[in-house]
Amino acid sequence: MQRHSQGLISAGIAPLYGGPEKGVIVDEGLYGMACRLLPEEKNGYVHIDMEYGYEGYVSREEVIPGTWEEILREGESLVRVWKGQIDIQAEPKVTSVMLISVPRGSVLGCLGQEAQKDLPAGWTAVRLADGQVGYTKTGFLRPYLPVSRDIPADEEAFRKAVTETARMYEGTAYRWGGKTPQGIDCSGLCSIAYLLNGVIIYRDAAIKPGFPLKEISREQMKPGDLLFFPGHVAMYLGGERQMYIHSTAKAGSDGVDYNSLCPGDPLFRKDLAEGITGIASLFA
Repeated sequence: MQRHSQGLISAGIAPLYGGPEKGVIVDEGLYGMACRLLPEEKNGYVHIDMEYGYEGYVSREEVIPGTWEEILREGESLVRVWKGQIDIQAEPKVTSVMLISVPRGSVLGCLGQEAQKDLPAGWTAVRLADGQVGYTKTGFLRPYLPVSRDIPADEEAFRKAVTETARMYEGTAYRWGGKTPQGIDCSGLCSIAYLLNGVIIYRDAAIKPGFPLKEISREQMKPGDLLFFPGHVAMYLGGERQMYIHSTAKAGSDGVDYNSLCPGDPLFRKDLAEGITGIASLFA
């Protein structure tokens, strides 16, 4: 691979491993996400630092050097995939050849107005990370919201948006290191819900210095705040039943499910309710 300091994920889902070989998957890079290419490359795996500050090793074939700024043409902009899984077609019709299938959270280029005007209703022309042009349904996409570690200005709007985003993964199967509708783990669920709403938090189940989450008391927690347990994290939803959403490997759930902090509630989990190690918020 030509050495370049920046890169883009070029597979629909690119597993990130903890070392330069196939082993434990620690995260997933999603199509079009930006990363920094680090010097180490071994056994066909490249060491990368994702745009949200998480490192891992990805197959050389699943990352390409370059940036979206270098790929996009005049009048083009970025969009985020919002549907669970979508196909990018070679032509604006469902019977055409599929160029690639990508999950929610992926990033694509959106062609300018001139390229869109003669398309069939409901279709959008998009640019892929390799420069190709493809087509998908307009309703599958949303304008790209830049990501940062800044605190959102509108607290109420953010809390509503991030909890609604987490709920979109309801029923998704548990997958260690996953963060898509194909499979997701606890920190994958919380971190991708925040990322899709423009905020970078740490990918794993921890309150880490340098990221915007700050510890708060139980009395202060509101919807969208995160509950931490030993090796686990959930998003608080609130309400009289004090509900939370999380991705759990517990038998009978095996994925994204709801539980309650209220003793006596049918969804109360005593092991978690009594095992909270911390509660964190952007708005501490």
